[in-house]
Amino acid sequence: MSGTLYGVGVGPGDPELMTLKADRLIRSADVVAFPAVTGGDSLARSSAAQALPGSGWVIVIEVPMSTERDPAPGASGY
Repeated sequence: MSGTLYGVGVGPGDPELMTLKADRLIRSADVVAFPAVTGGDSLARSSAAQALPGSGWVIVIEVPMSTERDPAPGASGY
């Protein structure tokens, strides 16, 4: 099995500012994955909601995000 992986940015959070190319790629994808705060919502998903395909897979990648300036617990240093 093979395929093509596209990484697209969905803009600053306003769905009207997403590029036409990002919209086209998301609409034509068989699988869409996006980051989300662990146990929370995803700004990327809400920005791209109108482009998400009605069929296919949508995968949530939970990422521990914080507004703290210190490293996340368990994060390795440089």
